[in-house]
Amino acid sequence: MTELKMAAPEDWQTIQTIAYHTWPHTFGEAMPKEQIDYMLALIYNEQSLKQQMITGRHQFLLTLNNADPVGFASYELNYRNAPQLMIHKIYLLPQSQGLGIGTKIFDYLTGVAKMNEQKQLRLKVFYKNEKAAGFYRKYGFTIAGTESADIGNGYIILDNVMEMQI
Repeated sequence: MTELKMAAPEDWQTIQTIAYHTWPHTFGEAMPKEQIDYMLALIYNEQSLKQQMITGRHQFLLTLNNADPVGFASYELNYRNAPQLMIHKIYLLPQSQGLGIGTKIFDYLTGVAKMNEQKQLRLKVFYKNEKAAGFYRKYGFTIAGTESADIGNGYIILDNVMEMQI
């Protein structure tokens, strides 16, 4: 039984644990280990996660399967002051992929977007992450452009921006 529940700042360790288990699987062939380690330490430390939740306007969802945490997502309403729901993060443990859980998360986020009068869903996906991009295309997303970001330590990230009108 899959359940989605809003995460609170005190859930930061659960989110961190899931990130540390999913990232090497997700990005291990596309990024050097040093970059993955750097990004995990930057984004998923206690202070950063709590800041994202409290002042960063990110709402986090925990995904539970049979009461066990198996994934998380974060999103922001009215991203860039436009009527769009930005999906900042979505990760499922490798053993939980392919079970329909990702579709349940997107169905939930689509409902949240509609209830809040958002006109589209938006996300960014690492340009080498074809598995995720293929899933997003199946759900109805299309590529709207690319964005690059300097995340420090000499690393530049190139993402495809994907959108879906609702």
